[in-house]
Amino acid sequence: MAGALLVTARDGLAVHVGRLAALAGTRCELERDSSSVRAAWRQAPVVLVGSDVVTALAATGLPRRGRVVVVADAPLGEAAWQAALLLGAHRVVLLPDQESDLVEELRGADRPRSNDGRVIGVFGGCGGAGVSTFSAALAIAASVAAPTVLIDGDPLGGGLDVLLGVEATAGLRWADLIETRGRLDADSFAGALCKVGTTAVLAWGRGDQGRGAVSVGDVSAIDAVLDAAKQSFATVVLDLPRSWGVVADRLLDAADETVLIVPAEVRPVAATASLLEALGTRALTPHLVIRDAGGGSLSARDVGASLGLQIVATLRSDPAVRVAARRGESPVRGSRGSLAHACAAVISALGSPAIAA
Repeated sequence: MAGALLVTARDGLAVHVGRLAALAGTRCELERDSSSVRAAWRQAPVVLVGSDVVTALAATGLPRRGRVVVVADAPLGEAAWQAALLLGAHRVVLLPDQESDLVEELRGADRPRSNDGRVIGVFGGCGGAGVSTFSAALAIAASVAAPTVLIDGDPLGGGLDVLLGVEATAGLRWADLIETRGRLDADSFAGALCKVGTTAVLAWGRGDQGRGAVSVGDVSAIDAVLDAAKQSFATVVLDLPRSWGVVADRLLDAADETVLIVPAEVRPVAATASLLEALGTRALTPHLVIRDAGGGSLSARDVGASLGLQIVATLRSDPAVRVAARRGESPVRGSRGSLAHACAAVISALGSPAIAA
């Protein structure tokens, strides 16, 4: 369908949005019944959801999709925010204050973006699985073939810039962006990031204030960052946090592919099974990387069979990687070593990304 889909039962909101669509040079198809939007939901390039129906619409079990905007004339309550997240909304627009933002969204309604970079979320089945090290190594390996950015998703993780030894290097940190509402200029964003060789990095610096208080309202900043990253980079690697909540959920929702790191031990495998059950289909079907298989505990085959996942790579603990982390050096150098081989296997399984324009 051409133009946007607007779902609302409020006549005033429909008229207001229709006027803004006209200013944007497009049109809106109006659907008043939240229970009968499934077909149009899949086809519309952009979906606008009125705050009056967002909770009801989230309860219908619609599939997740991109380019969903919640339109409201008052700040959303917690329940409405959770419903917006469940729908995969990438932003909330408050009218009339953000009319210009909505016009900007609608101007792209007839031009679906085909050059967005691929988002890879890396998470662990338990604490201490080595997710940050693997995320960093994967991003560095991917950047050999195409522009890649590594995004730190854990406000309490100590900072990927520290892990990579670039905490004193100039560049944007999350603290510079967390108040962002609306869109970021993709080129400016990419150019201002800290670099590790050819890999761009967005980290939580050690001195960032309020880093543990990232809340539902900060989803707008997260979405702005992800949108800019996907426009500028062929691959976006997300180092997902150890604890699950609003921020982790939103980052996971943005992932096109996921990589799961699991130590080959009984308790970590049991913890991973519980985590996957809690996440349900939201973790997609993870690419399984098993660490230290056969080291006197479980074999790789045991772990894969227990979790019902296909093994993409196995990984051995490497003292050289631990030494590099202590020194603030790259965890992977060249194509040798278990970590480099595991990253290469994951990249091969994921296939080549489209190069972002």
